[in-house]
Amino acid sequence: MWADFVRIYFIVIRKLKKITLRKKSKQKISVIQRLLWNECKRIIRKKYGNICYTCGRTNLNGSNWQTGHLWSKASLSAYLKYDLRVLRPQCYNCNINRGGMGADFYLKMWETEGVSYMRKLEADRKKTVKAYDFYLGLLEKYKKK
Repeated sequence: MWADFVRIYFIVIRKLKKITLRKKSKQKISVIQRLLWNECKRIIRKKYGNICYTCGRTNLNGSNWQTGHLWSKASLSAYLKYDLRVLRPQCYNCNINRGGMGADFYLKMWETEGVSYMRKLEADRKKTVKAYDFYLGLLEKYKKK
């Protein structure tokens, strides 16, 4: 009888340890990035309409209505990747076929936004943040817009 009690006791303890030692699972960062990108597209399209920022083509819709970055997304840190300041609507041709037309994009933004705005963006390119927590904060902020 005592042996049965000890055996049951250790089984219960092992199960409790498994329960308490399990880490609370986080949402995958790719899911957060997809949700964040959808929010960015919604906000940019609402703010700037359906006119290509780089070539001026009008009445963009469907897959022709893209959201492009000032600099390539791969070259941006987590701090600027989903920053609304570097995003504008673009047509498929400018964003995909012509690689985002970075030089034209930069020049137009320089002319419309000004030197101090562009210098601030250049400085922000060097900022680093912990992506997961930063993205969660941005997602909450953008959902309120």
